[in-house]
Amino acid sequence: MGSEPSRAAPRLVVVIPHHSRADLLPATLAATAAWRRLVVDDGPAGRPSPDLGPDVELLRTDGELGFARAVNLGLAQAQATGAERVLLLNDDAVPAPGCVEALLDAFQPGVGAVGPVLWGPDGAVESAGLDHRWWGRVRFRRTVPAATTAVGALSGACLLVDSATRLDPAYPHGFEDLALCRSLRDAGRLCLVVPHARCDHLGGGTLSRVSRAAQRHGVHGHLRLEGGGWRGAVVVGLATAQILREGGPPERFVGLAQGLRDWVVEARRG
Repeated sequence: MGSEPSRAAPRLVVVIPHHSRADLLPATLAATAAWRRLVVDDGPAGRPSPDLGPDVELLRTDGELGFARAVNLGLAQAQATGAERVLLLNDDAVPAPGCVEALLDAFQPGVGAVGPVLWGPDGAVESAGLDHRWWGRVRFRRTVPAATTAVGALSGACLLVDSATRLDPAYPHGFEDLALCRSLRDAGRLCLVVPHARCDHLGGGTLSRVSRAAQRHGVHGHLRLEGGGWRGAVVVGLATAQILREGGPPERFVGLAQGLRDWVVEARRG
């Protein structure tokens, strides 16, 4: 499968949310050069945007809106200019040749989102979809299926959706992709992983997974996804066990407490 889009392919925009790591953008942009690309720069207000060249559109936010809000701005602009499909792509994710075409081919009636197999920097499978258990646990699938398969959720690092799709802006950074997939499934639409579509994902390009901020946003997002109650205790227990299993650093416990506090404040506001 070649790198050029077919004439029958729906109009596609690649929306790339960007915050701080301009050094990661060139590889992502080069891998999607056959498509219309829109970079949504959500970096700090006043910071100059990266030089993207004449073939890449730039949308500048007011600064620090958060991943979901930045993506939604890109989705809205893509839809307003006639796009039928949008590939949401992290600025630290690089689709392999043929990946985008394979995702487009799999996006048939009744489908809400399509994702590739994500490969980590260590050469191992990072995600072939996600399982979200009824009691709150979220687990990455590490085994590549033999054929295109419906899964519970997909990573937002590389995700093909309809241009009318929007993320829930109440998720600051993390779990917005699971919330989206849940809403799509509730509407009777499938979330598919395509095994022969590959995307390499550096991970942590915007926010280190083991930072205090990432832990805070992750716990808050997970608690919001589960809706509190007894599942809230499960979320806190799972986060604590993960920090201990991974050896910290200790500041992640501070992030855990902050995420719990954020959720409590949000829940009290109703």
